[in-house]
Amino acid sequence: MQDILIAVIALTMAFSISIFSHYSFRLSTSLVLYYLVLSLTAVCLAFLAHELAHRQVARRYGGHAEFRIWPMGLLGGLIFSFLGFVIAAPGAVYIEGVFGQGRVGKTALAGPMTNLVLGTIFLAAGISLGGTGWAFPMGYLSQINLYLGVFNMIPIPPLDGQKVMSWNLRSYVVIGITMVFLAVVSFVIFGA
Repeated sequence: MQDILIAVIALTMAFSISIFSHYSFRLSTSLVLYYLVLSLTAVCLAFLAHELAHRQVARRYGGHAEFRIWPMGLLGGLIFSFLGFVIAAPGAVYIEGVFGQGRVGKTALAGPMTNLVLGTIFLAAGISLGGTGWAFPMGYLSQINLYLGVFNMIPIPPLDGQKVMSWNLRSYVVIGITMVFLAVVSFVIFGA
């Protein structure tokens, strides 16, 4: 829990700083608070749901999934955020007691699939609320979920994509393409 809490705080700061940089760090106190709360909400929904999905599927298979922090990945995310974008690898989920490539692949896929579902729901909500004050927050929640899902599907260990690709290439390609497509749609509609 401590590692997850540290990652949530660091990712919230990184996404907030990224937004602040688009305004050249000249925002009113109320806007700073608004973006901090929005980033915290997005990170809690995207990151925590992702990690809990891994844990739930691992438990279903009689195993254990544990998030372990990577301090250099968090520091890199904070540094990049000052440039206006976030590239962060806050840590990784380690799956233990789950055996067989299929079960490991499904446990790994649970996190990105959760982001895909949430990202799609928020994208649809943002589109349907277009022209209202709720469209941007819904779009932002969509973007963070889809971004996190796409990032985690990169097929490089210890990211989820490597485990999913090793298990089922077709699922990896279909889900990956779907996520990238929806992420592009979300960024085109709601801006970067």
